[in-house]
Amino acid sequence: MDITKKLNVIATQTLGECWLKCIEHIVENGTVQQDEDINLYEVLGLSIEISAPSCTDKIIEKYGDTKVISKMLAKFSKGIVMEDRPFTYGERIYNQQGIDQFEWLVTRLHTKQQTKSATIGLLLPGDNDPNLPCLSTLDVKIRNGKLELQFFFRSQNIFGRQYANLLALVDLQSKLAQRCNVAIGSIRGYIASAHIYEFDFKDAQKLLNGEYFQIQDNYYKKGPKSVRA
Repeated sequence: MDITKKLNVIATQTLGECWLKCIEHIVENGTVQQDEDINLYEVLGLSIEISAPSCTDKIIEKYGDTKVISKMLAKFSKGIVMEDRPFTYGERIYNQQGIDQFEWLVTRLHTKQQTKSATIGLLLPGDNDPNLPCLSTLDVKIRNGKLELQFFFRSQNIFGRQYANLLALVDLQSKLAQRCNVAIGSIRGYIASAHIYEFDFKDAQKLLNGEYFQIQDNYYKKGPKSVRA
């Protein structure tokens, strides 16, 4: 058995390759779990590594939902308010209880380029909102002249959202690298619950079989009862 599969490790060069490999891994190894009133296929503890991340990716351009991508990039942006969302990642990064954590990271890296503690959290202690951020921790390090980004997701919708999450993270990584006058390095991360919802499972299989179609976001139409529109 491939040791990387046994250990739930996905290592690729590009974002799109990572996305497809993660889908394949869950289709082959996921166990059925429940999210409120619907089922999902889940792998606990999935680690990923992307050695050559880029904001442009042919696989994502071919299959991804452009509306999901645009909304995700906006959700990570500074000063964006989304009336239909209880929070944005931009708020948690750029205005976490009045702290601009992006600038905090830049200052920390400028002060000590080899620092091991340029790490920020996106959760609020004691927050009981039913919709907590899926992305909870971001860490950056400069090594060998490159900015390496690492993350922790408590949960990630692999088929429907991972590709957009990764594009937004590379965009953030690029902005940090530019401010620090270094190149972009790799992206590494850990996903505590990597899953594909049952309503997306057939489309996930089609994608793996090479069938062409444009992915449509079904989460707010077919997802758990608490989020269905």
